[in-house]
Amino acid sequence: MMNNKKPVKIKNDGYKKKGVTGFNTYAEKTKTGDPPDLPENPHYTGIARKIEWGKSILIVLLIFFILGAALLNFGDLSVAKFNNFLRGINIFGPGASAKPEFYVDSDDPSSIGYYKNNIAVVKKNALDIYNTGGRLVDQFKLTYSNPVLKTSEKYILIYDLGTDKMEIFDASLTRVHTYKSGRPVYSAEVTDKGGVVYITSEKGYNSAVYVMDNKFRYIFGCTYGEDFIVGADIDEDAKMLAVAGFAAHDGDYLSKIILYETDSETIVKETEVAGERPYLIKLNANGVFAVFDNSFRAYGLDGAEISGYALAGRKIQAVSLTSVYAALAVNEKTPGTTDRVLVFDGNGDIIYENTFNAEIIDMKFSEDRNFLYFITREGLHKIDTEHKTLEFVADGYDESAKKIIRADLDKIYLAGRGKIIAVDAKQTEQN
Repeated sequence: MMNNKKPVKIKNDGYKKKGVTGFNTYAEKTKTGDPPDLPENPHYTGIARKIEWGKSILIVLLIFFILGAALLNFGDLSVAKFNNFLRGINIFGPGASAKPEFYVDSDDPSSIGYYKNNIAVVKKNALDIYNTGGRLVDQFKLTYSNPVLKTSEKYILIYDLGTDKMEIFDASLTRVHTYKSGRPVYSAEVTDKGGVVYITSEKGYNSAVYVMDNKFRYIFGCTYGEDFIVGADIDEDAKMLAVAGFAAHDGDYLSKIILYETDSETIVKETEVAGERPYLIKLNANGVFAVFDNSFRAYGLDGAEISGYALAGRKIQAVSLTSVYAALAVNEKTPGTTDRVLVFDGNGDIIYENTFNAEIIDMKFSEDRNFLYFITREGLHKIDTEHKTLEFVADGYDESAKKIIRADLDKIYLAGRGKIIAVDAKQTEQN
């Protein structure tokens, strides 16, 4: 049970043509074989001059705009920020300049993420930023023991698991927040808008969860005396918080899913699940997805359970949770086959189910949530969530690929042992 049933409300502290004929008559009349000059047409000449004048005026206006912006923001200018600006310009379009594969300085796929058309790699001593062409474009020095990387559309968050180090970088790759509380960080998430939730501990308590808004001000916190919190998630506006934790009770596990509103001191709903430990939790448009070691459950916005699926002792191989769909890959524990893929909608109802004679290594939804991609030893597959079809995408890439770090309309980026592999999303074969 929690030590305090009421959360601690914290006040603000301040994306080859045949040859052309028709000049023979003119060529016969000229020594060079070229057609003679035709008389100038004043109408079209005037239009051409106006276009040239327009170009010149636009160039001048652009120069004045740049100079004005520079003068007004002189104090914020730096070479690093200008380089970051240039790096963010992708004149080739999404994924067009990406190499099929390139090497990065990391042997741990879990430490690699995708960030604004770049690949972010966190190591114990640095955060490296590569473009999709494989070039190292930036590096930030770090001193971490066990760094964990999280990315959103606008932010990179890095924390040192079990220590009091956490940093956040914005779209210009500038440090916008450095954690200074002195308490260890066990898990953290950052939203596209900049909201942050992290799990830590407090003196006299097993766990504590804190929420920051998009200006990195503490707005909500809650401590737990007996429960160990293993998962926490917030919505984009940091208005809702869901946590998952467990404690020992009568010789077994007693799990809890707790839903809060961060502008209130009252709990929306606390639900207990006996005999299981929570695995992951994710807020969605309809409520909450919660994965336990032996079940998948969906809860409404009021915290009440609306659906459940028993895993019946199957081992969880991979999970992908989004604000729209949830997907699980579980081992069937039967000879021959082996893994089952389950896709759930926001109400926790199954919309796709299939078994495969292969081990599923990782899975991830595309950015538009229209496809679920998953890796096996045979290659990369995808499920169309609307038409409920299965397609084979690619094979033959490095077998060290262990993680899908990004899937969009053009490319799927896989992370392997010291390598990034870019797969063409449009080369598919329907099964």
